[in-house]
Amino acid sequence: MTLLDEIIDASTAESGSTPNLLRKVRVAAHRLGASEISTWAQRELSGYPDDVELPDYRVQATSVLGIFSGPGRSEIQHDLQRASDEFLEWFSVEMRQPLSELESFASAETDAVRGWPAWLVQKYERGGFFRMNMHVLFSAHNVIPRQRIHGLIDTVKTRALDFALELQGEFPDAGSVDGPTVNSEPSLARTVNNITNNITGHGTNVAIGNEKVQQHNSVTVGDVAALTSEAEALGLTADAATEFVTAVETDQSVDGPAVTHFLDRLRRGAISLGSAVGSDVVAGSLIELAKGFLGAT
Repeated sequence: MTLLDEIIDASTAESGSTPNLLRKVRVAAHRLGASEISTWAQRELSGYPDDVELPDYRVQATSVLGIFSGPGRSEIQHDLQRASDEFLEWFSVEMRQPLSELESFASAETDAVRGWPAWLVQKYERGGFFRMNMHVLFSAHNVIPRQRIHGLIDTVKTRALDFALELQGEFPDAGSVDGPTVNSEPSLARTVNNITNNITGHGTNVAIGNEKVQQHNSVTVGDVAALTSEAEALGLTADAATEFVTAVETDQSVDGPAVTHFLDRLRRGAISLGSAVGSDVVAGSLIELAKGFLGAT
């Protein structure tokens, strides 16, 4: 059984540990050289830092339950109405916790909540957006239903499943110790880029989709302008694109010393990219472009 088979089995099983599933995804991604997918799995395991953009499934719209205090210490609970735009962000919750913590929320006896700070409660009350007769808003909290958290966990498992299935269809040995990597197989780099976009939900498409799967065909033999333009479209600066084209012209091969040196610098981060796409993926796409320019197969 391959590692991809193990990921497929773990993601479709009715029981089992989702964190263990993600650890297998991370191992496979590391062996592939798929750094963005490895980072995604690590953040699902350890939690998302405050300065990192969340995947769409980790931002949950919620109801907000208000507790109103009145005469004789009476209390009334009622859902708050959505108010002006300045309050909209408080009617959703960013779920940055590790997945293991979310699993504990999902299995709890009551729904998870996030309390509003006192200053926000007072601001909402003063705004007069919702009132109860002879009562004032005392506290408020977002309510995250357990079923919603189960859905979030299921989304993670489904994306892990998609990762394994899409790889297995074209590269059944992917994820194995001696399997292909994005450096050794340019076509694998395109597949990994597609998977990355599907998993994170906010990637940049490069060399995917029907019009770009055969990206090197958009550069005809010897067309310097087209090769330069396509290299810039991948995120290279004008100077870096020119350097790459010069290297290809000099070597007349994708394996020559000038091209190899350029791609090594790109993968190490010495050449900056103006896109969210990983350097390994861009390097693989540049190789495909160069093949089209050189008329190689």
